Amino acid sequence: MKVNFFDVNICFGKSRKGIYKPADSVSELLSKLNSAGIEKALVWHISQYENSPVKENAVLSQMISPYPGLLGTWVILPPQTKELPVQKEFFSRMKKDRIFALRAFPDFHRFLLNRVTFGKFLEEIEERRIPLLLSMDIMGAGISWQTVYDILEEFPRLVLILCDLPVWGSDRYFRPLIEKYPNFYLETSFLLQSGVLESFVRDYGAGKLLFGSGFPYRDFGGPMLYLLHADISNEDKIAIAGSNLSRIISEVKL
Repeated sequence: MKVNFFDVNICFGKSRKGIYKPADSVSELLSKLNSAGIEKALVWHISQYENSPVKENAVLSQMISPYPGLLGTWVILPPQTKELPVQKEFFSRMKKDRIFALRAFPDFHRFLLNRVTFGKFLEEIEERRIPLLLSMDIMGAGISWQTVYDILEEFPRLVLILCDLPVWGSDRYFRPLIEKYPNFYLETSFLLQSGVLESFVRDYGAGKLLFGSGFPYRDFGGPMLYLLHADISNEDKIAIAGSNLSRIISEVKL
């Protein structure tokens, strides 16, 4: 069985806080992906988080442009501050730069992720089916479950991919969201508890799960091994490993 891995959750670059064995450059990242057997990745750069997305979104675009196996993720800020391009220009630049997803770090970047702040902007993201990735744990910080619930209640058709779940089981939090919102997905790097993939696929199918390593905060091997040896069908493994994400990317309208 050939399983093609398309990683939804990879960060690279040298952090100011220090990370154990990161990929400081694109060439280092490509080497690590090749060693792990990961064909494609949706990536972002740590400086988009630690510094300013205003500058670093463009830097990411430039860094990945020669490499078709790397798709980019931009980080968003409130439109009211006019730090990022206005909407029409923003989306045309995304298309030009091969950017297929967005991220938000509201606490670290000091804003509220809600309709008051992002109303028209998130409405267009929703309409264009552009995935919004949120991390529950990034360097000890991250999004709260309450924020996830609130943003989906306000934008129920939003393509939202929740990454870096807590290490302890979170079924009681995410199962209600899976059942209610058709475009809500889970990244798998911390879905490692015994039987968690099997029970999820049994109850909901494999379509809402996306393989992610969480690199460099986690290694590639654990999530890959867990998926490959899960007691689910080969078809489901292939879907989770990459087909689901490929479908989501193909539906983005830029």
